[in-house]
Amino acid sequence: MRAPDDLTGAGIYKAMAARPRLPKPWEPDFEEAKAFMAWADAIPESTSRALLPMIWPLRDRLQFQDGGGLNGFLKERGLTKPAWKVIAGLSLAESAAAYNYYRGKGDMTWAVRLVKPAVSVKELEVEASLALLFTMAEADISTLSVPRPYQQDWRLMLKALSDAVKDKSLSECAQISGDVIIVRDYFESGDVDVSSTTTWAEMKALADQWVINARAEEMEYENGGAAVELANEIAASPGGVDLFTDAVTGMTVHRLTAFDQFVAESDAMGHCIGRSQNYFNKHLNGTGAFYSFRLPDQARPVATLELGLTEGTWRICQVRGPSNRDPGEASHALSERMRDAHQVGGEIRETTYELTGFAGGRPMPGLDQTHSRYF
Repeated sequence: MRAPDDLTGAGIYKAMAARPRLPKPWEPDFEEAKAFMAWADAIPESTSRALLPMIWPLRDRLQFQDGGGLNGFLKERGLTKPAWKVIAGLSLAESAAAYNYYRGKGDMTWAVRLVKPAVSVKELEVEASLALLFTMAEADISTLSVPRPYQQDWRLMLKALSDAVKDKSLSECAQISGDVIIVRDYFESGDVDVSSTTTWAEMKALADQWVINARAEEMEYENGGAAVELANEIAASPGGVDLFTDAVTGMTVHRLTAFDQFVAESDAMGHCIGRSQNYFNKHLNGTGAFYSFRLPDQARPVATLELGLTEGTWRICQVRGPSNRDPGEASHALSERMRDAHQVGGEIRETTYELTGFAGGRPMPGLDQTHSRYF
């Protein structure tokens, strides 16, 4: 069966390029258009043609066998069969809009970021749209670890968010994602009072008030001396050093230890670390450690790292670039070294940057001369 004209390689390319005609042979994007059309028209019918803009950036990583392709690629990354229906339900216009937005950002793996939002909206039976999936992805919000007693509140939150982003452009949704982070932190606090009639604007107002109250409580702690008590619980930096230069990447690593540093990091990076007391409280009670990765010639940090401590094990909660974008492989690798250093403890030796862990007062074997892994 022949695909409708708008779902042929030519029709899809025109949607991706947002133009009514194909480029002429002398125009700069002619070769790209020709390559795309040849590729698209050879894709098996088992793959939804409306999703080809999503697949095109990943074409070298996909195998189209037995209905595989993007479906199989995302399933390997946690997508469930019901959630696949959410992504497969996107229209050509929606997937082309996402392609253009992320292409402008230089993010060619953006499809993977839709997995957790798609699973979440399907499990909570919230009406899905690209705007909702995109906003959740930008805010890194997911319900996958939400305890069952709180899922109804999160369902109400996502329903209100879905209404708020309806008919919004992806650029507008990216701005709203900053508010989503604050509302998410408010919902994670457990002290939530919402109903089926609570609008997104009202939820945002409740979250803003929660932030104000949390900051007021922090002031009371400082004035009453409780801040000193909490400070004793702060997790130690590896080697006791809060500022150093990573020998592998050349980035300086700054431990964030004061609330005004958290706020400054938020202002510089356009994310949530200083927009509520939640993250700073994790620093104070020793369950979190926060770092800013920077380059000497750049005013804005490269990435912000959150490490979390659960039952004695340190893990990477998140590492984010500006506006919650992926900061790149170097930052991810440095984050892993920071996590490992927190886990085993140790010291930074100025000449070799070797890290030695201690167990019962004795060096742990296998941790010396690990220059490529530890900072």
